[in-house]
Amino acid sequence: MSERLNCWQVLGCNNEQNCPAFPEHGRNCFAVTATLCRGETQGTYDEKIAKCRKGCKFFQDMMDGSV
Repeated sequence: MSERLNCWQVLGCNNEQNCPAFPEHGRNCFAVTATLCRGETQGTYDEKIAKCRKGCKFFQDMMDGSV
């Protein structure tokens, strides 16, 4: 089985130490409030899930099983 990558590995984030998804929630970052994505602090799940579904490569790849 291949390694299951975390969001910061796929997105090339360099803020993982400051992100609330690090280190335990790198596969469900979309559900974590105030994650750091594209250099910006994100909101709650309800505030960001539409953006994740539409524009996040990690989220899309994770949903289709490619990461």
